[in-house]
Amino acid sequence: MKKIFLVVGLFLMITTAFAQSGNDNVFMSSDKIFTLGKRVKSGEYKIDGNPYANGKKFEKVSIEGYSKNIQDLRYNAYDDEMEFSQNNENYFVNKVDGLMIYFPTLNKTYIVKNYTYLGNQKLGYLVLLNKKDAKYGLFKREKVELIPGEKSPNAYGKDANDYFAKEKDIYLISKGDQFYKVPKDADELAEQLSLDKKEIQSFVKSNKINFNKEADLIKLVDFINK
Repeated sequence: MKKIFLVVGLFLMITTAFAQSGNDNVFMSSDKIFTLGKRVKSGEYKIDGNPYANGKKFEKVSIEGYSKNIQDLRYNAYDDEMEFSQNNENYFVNKVDGLMIYFPTLNKTYIVKNYTYLGNQKLGYLVLLNKKDAKYGLFKREKVELIPGEKSPNAYGKDANDYFAKEKDIYLISKGDQFYKVPKDADELAEQLSLDKKEIQSFVKSNKINFNKEADLIKLVDFINK
């Protein structure tokens, strides 16, 4: 995917861009038009499954501070991009740190974060699971990987296509600019975030918190934010 990053410096350039696009759905901020280059097609190469976290359907979204006339979007968890369709071509939305995209039908909010995970710096989409400005943030990283298909063991069989497979969701907790993978128990969480261990242990025990359940993690992070 080749990105076209359009930076608008003059009002005249903004007017011209909209006149040329002929599309009222292009949304913008004061200095950027959020339209990106089209996907490069790969011939007849076939991949089974799909790379989308919430299915292939484009959904209505709302983005605070932007036009209400926004293209329907879907999250491509393989490319870590938000897609929209125009003239039967797929495009990506510009990634801007802090951009929040809410899907009402999914009751799901994605936020663009510049974060470090496993030593790698990344600007990407995370599902926001608590308040944006909370002291301790809770996020979910969704990811789809591409698995190579297997070759047929003989000339009479058919090779299996490559296929998309969803990875297990990873939950991240933030403290300031630092991001950590959510630990497996209360002791590790207290140590990780420099919290009162007895207080965390007591809450986890009395509320029967399961560190493998999203709803319980939200309840726990809401508690430590009080």
